[in-house]
Amino acid sequence: MKKILKSIAVLAVSALAMVSCQKELLGPAAQEGQEVAVSIDLTTPLMGTKADAFGKGKAVDVVHVHVYQKDEDGVLHYITPDGTTKPSKDVPMNNDLTANYTTRLVTGQTYTFVFWAEKKSDNSYNSPYSYDDANQTITVDYSNAAGNDESRDAFYAVLKDVTINGAYSKRVTLNRPFAQINFGASDYEAAVAAGITVTGAAVKLTNVANSLNLLDGSVSGSETVTFAEAILPTGPNATLTAAGESYTYVAMDYVLVGNGAKTLSDVTLTLAADGTLSATPEYTYTSVPLQGNYRTNIVGSLFTSPADITITVNPAFGNTEVNIEAPNVASIAAANEALNNGATSVTIAYVTASEAGTTKLLMPATSENITVTIEEIESTANLQIEKPATGSNPASVSVTLPASASVANLTINLPESHVEVNGATYNSITATTSNNTLVIGEDVTVSTLTIEAGAVEVYGEVGTLTNRGSGAVKVWAVGDKATFNKAYDAKAQTIELKNDITDFTDKILISRSLVLKGNGHEIWNTANRVIGIEDCDGSVIEFNNIGLISKCTASSDVRGISFYNVSNTSVTLDNSTVSASFYALNFTATNDNLNVVIKNATVAAGWAAINSYANNSTFTIENSILRGLNDKGESSWNNFATIVFDGSGLRDANNIGNYGTGNTLNVANSTIYASSKSSNNQAWLALQYGAQRNIVTVDAATRIIDDADNDQTSNVALKNYVGYNASAGTATLYDLDSEIWIGGSFVYPGYQASIGSTYYKTLAEAISATSGDVTVILEPGDHTLPTTNLAGRSITLEGTDANTTVIDMSAGDTPQYGAKSVTFKNVTVKRNSGPFGGLSHCGEEHYVDSKVEGTLVTYAPVVTAVNTEFYQTSSDKYNIHIYGEGSVNLEKCKFNCMGKSIYAHHDTAASEHNISIKDCE
Repeated sequence: MKKILKSIAVLAVSALAMVSCQKELLGPAAQEGQEVAVSIDLTTPLMGTKADAFGKGKAVDVVHVHVYQKDEDGVLHYITPDGTTKPSKDVPMNNDLTANYTTRLVTGQTYTFVFWAEKKSDNSYNSPYSYDDANQTITVDYSNAAGNDESRDAFYAVLKDVTINGAYSKRVTLNRPFAQINFGASDYEAAVAAGITVTGAAVKLTNVANSLNLLDGSVSGSETVTFAEAILPTGPNATLTAAGESYTYVAMDYVLVGNGAKTLSDVTLTLAADGTLSATPEYTYTSVPLQGNYRTNIVGSLFTSPADITITVNPAFGNTEVNIEAPNVASIAAANEALNNGATSVTIAYVTASEAGTTKLLMPATSENITVTIEEIESTANLQIEKPATGSNPASVSVTLPASASVANLTINLPESHVEVNGATYNSITATTSNNTLVIGEDVTVSTLTIEAGAVEVYGEVGTLTNRGSGAVKVWAVGDKATFNKAYDAKAQTIELKNDITDFTDKILISRSLVLKGNGHEIWNTANRVIGIEDCDGSVIEFNNIGLISKCTASSDVRGISFYNVSNTSVTLDNSTVSASFYALNFTATNDNLNVVIKNATVAAGWAAINSYANNSTFTIENSILRGLNDKGESSWNNFATIVFDGSGLRDANNIGNYGTGNTLNVANSTIYASSKSSNNQAWLALQYGAQRNIVTVDAATRIIDDADNDQTSNVALKNYVGYNASAGTATLYDLDSEIWIGGSFVYPGYQASIGSTYYKTLAEAISATSGDVTVILEPGDHTLPTTNLAGRSITLEGTDANTTVIDMSAGDTPQYGAKSVTFKNVTVKRNSGPFGGLSHCGEEHYVDSKVEGTLVTYAPVVTAVNTEFYQTSSDKYNIHIYGEGSVNLEKCKFNCMGKSIYAHHDTAASEHNISIKDCE
């Protein structure tokens, strides 16, 4: 059988008040701290007695009263019940569905009362509801739920923050936190006549809450609940009355929604029947409205024509039931009548040109969402949709026609509504809507679209768009180059691609804020720039899920995205690809204060993925691939890189610090490829030709490799010269003043030394900038000891890598230091093999975890070497020459020699050497 929900109508009715009547003081006010009588009358809004009718709360027979006392800090404390004497207790429900609660409470104290009425548990019945006294919540157990179970009905109310000043009396109305859902059939007898007798029904609902906070009325949880098959109600309960009509009662169930709250649920009715059936009858109704303390009635020809049904939402307890049907109607006039009577969805069978010209489709005075479907319309019709004359305006209006339909003109005057137009070809659409947008659906074609007021999103085909209002073109979905340019010229905030566009032959110019959303598609361009971002200070530009592919075959200067004359602009490349044969992203010397974010993207080029002359900009790269490839046959000065900061000072020394300066680059969890297919080197990073004060940080998760997966971390190009004269082979050197961090380590090749968190260009600068004892951390590279007088100071020179951190003392005699002590740790010390190549007038000399190349000549009174390796390649020279008096301790050292390791002598007969050699090799 066809599963279809033909119409849904929602009646918005104010929720019944949870607490009614006014407080009274009986007699004079009592003294504070005195116990006084408290009496609260409890009732449900049911009419008559409990036995009146099915679904009227007849099973409820007890009220659980939970009382809390508030302390000075506003915290509620539960008064645990003891059966009778304490205020938390159970109260019986009378036959007329009323109850009286009495207790005694202390004056001057503040109390909160929670009332929950349900069927009392006994040996034959276990309540599906459990109460959490600490959190004031009820939890519903649906695991054994059966259909048509009146015992699952319940009611509640809360009295908050009642301060007892004397004898207290109150009347409180309890309301149902459930939606009651009912099925009624108008064709039961017709089904019997056809040989099918329905005997039972099961109901399944989605989006059902399972917990209720009694203090604030909020619900939580979302379950799919099935009420097990139950027989149809019989006897006096066999009839469901809705909108004055009588139906055979098929099913009745309770689901938690919250008092007055609303939700939507997909509801499935499964029938049990006697007779010849090819399959079990099962009908699903989508987005059925449910409301706490309200009935939802699904009635109609359930068995013989399941599409012909009506869904209504009515007050669960009240003197008036209002049922609204969303009908199929024959004309605009009939649709206006139905909408005026409360329908929120109408289907018009046929619209003539004559009626469209004289009768406007008039929206009702409501804040609900309105849906209008037109099944057929004359092609010469001029359809008009008008706002309500007075009162509220619909939140949204959806108008749907067949995609094959043709309409002369459509005029929309809904200045406070969101409007969606779906289907049909229109000669023109003229629209006044809210700034919450007019949406032109993807199956709509419009020759002329005029926006008088409001914003618009275009997903269909529009010939000419004229925007006379102040609203934006929020989105324009395009499928070809011409429409792309049309959308850009119309100042569309977002341009979306419907498919690949591969025929661009000119640079795509972006000079304003724009989101370019690819939806997985690509743009190809044979121009030497795919996109030029130019003259758009202060803009925000985003590329999302798009491929920007250069197809230019020029031999030089081919770029993917090129930036020119742009400042204070944010650019994001997200889940996208940019490729070009020279520069994927190129930032010229006229850019400043940019914020560039590359995430989940691939940026690939021959030469540079990023080539930047910009100043004072931030580049953030996350979860991305940057690929550079040097396959060019350029001159020897070329030492290009995947990421380049260029100072533009190669031939002009005056450009130092003017370009490529003051930038920050952060790379996280990415891969940087630096590959070469020529004799030229491709570094991963270049700081060159006057670029200064750049900070580059790469995390430990980032890989820096070539295409063969070889590590390229140390392959950094530092062209620290400007004013290059090719014919003379001369240039001017300059200081880079930049920082490079990789995996948390400071590897800047310009700053050679640091003391604490302060960095210095040279070891000499570090020592001369300080006084007293100090430890200097040396970066990998060659270092020269300073000529500074070190009298009275203890100096430790510590490297980050003993193999690459070199202190070169091979020039010969050293200056008169006079240091208290000098310690070499984790470094390589290069010495010559002459007789006087050591530290002069030094009190102590220590070597730890280091290497010594050449001959170490010692003069100090105290000398130690621990875990240090000595290297000598001359057959007539020693590893170490001990000269002068004092002690020398060598422990765990290794002497690599050509036959001579240690030589000790003195010039004075009275001198002594105390030499200890332990665990050496």
